[in-house]
Amino acid sequence: MVGEMSSILRELEMVQDQLSSLTNDAHDEKYALMTRQEELRTRAARLAEDVDAECSTKQLLIQLASLRRRREVLNRQHRSTGPGGTGPRHWGGSSQVDERIERIRALLADRGIRVH
Repeated sequence: MVGEMSSILRELEMVQDQLSSLTNDAHDEKYALMTRQEELRTRAARLAEDVDAECSTKQLLIQLASLRRRREVLNRQHRSTGPGGTGPRHWGGSSQVDERIERIRALLADRGIRVH
């Protein structure tokens, strides 16, 4: 599974490089590359979910604790920049952490472990 993820990430990098090198009027090529980019991102997201499912309960609990600490850091940074600032929450970093926390909580719940 790690090899497959590496392959996807390498191809994503190549697609991004190709997109960067296109001229502004290369609409057809740009559309094809952007479509491929979205397909690869979807595959990577599914693969990441599969990797989580294969983790032991202990590993998931460790990841959960780490993500919660990360969320606290992001929240502190957000409070320091203010609601209209350009802190991580404004960038969407906190919402991604929250989504990952919820995914891990769901996996743990499927294993009969309730966490808050």
